[in-house]
Parts: sequence; C-alpha cells; structure tokens
Amino acid sequence: MQFDDPYKYMMSGYYGIELLDEYKDKLYLLKDIRNYIDSYLEDNRVPDFDYEALNREIERNNSDLDKLQDALLLLKDMKGPMEAVLLIKQKVAELKKNR
Repeated sequence: MQFDDPYKYMMSGYYGIELLDEYKDKLYLLKDIRNYIDSYLEDNRVPDFDYEALNREIERNNSDLDKLQDALLLLKDMKGPMEAVLLIKQKVAELKKNR
C-alpha cells in the first residue's frame, strides 16, 4: 500500500516541536498540531495502514535537524506561532553549526 508524504512531514514536524523544551506553550502547540493531523486524516486516511509503525519509524529514524525543518513546514502550513518558528530556526542554525 502506498502512502503520501504529507503525513510523514506532519509527524516529523510534531516530533520536532517536542524538541522545543524552552517553548512555554509547547503543550498547546502540540495539541493544535495533533488536531491538524487528525483533520488531515479525516479526508486522507489510507485503509489498513499501520500509522503507529510509521510514527515509531519517523521518531527513531529522522534526525533532529530533519524534524525541526519539517516543523517549520508544518507551522507555515498551520500558520503557527512566530515565536516557535524563531526558536526552531535558532535550533536549526545551532545544529548546522555543530555538525
């Protein structure tokens, strides 16, 4: 069964937001993202697809840099808070500098 990439980047972005320990409204943003993903799945769910296995794979295999970059895409699509975007950009720059 084929699967589309939007769900993958959304979940990767979700895990990217989880990396923002210094963001005071992280729990609210994670809830908003969860609702956004659930809304997406209402129209685009693939029958008989193991979403939990894909989520575990994304969480384990995507690098922090990939997760944060996906979080930027996700927040852009959601019109998310600029404060979170700025924190992510700062973390991305730090990760690239420390490579």
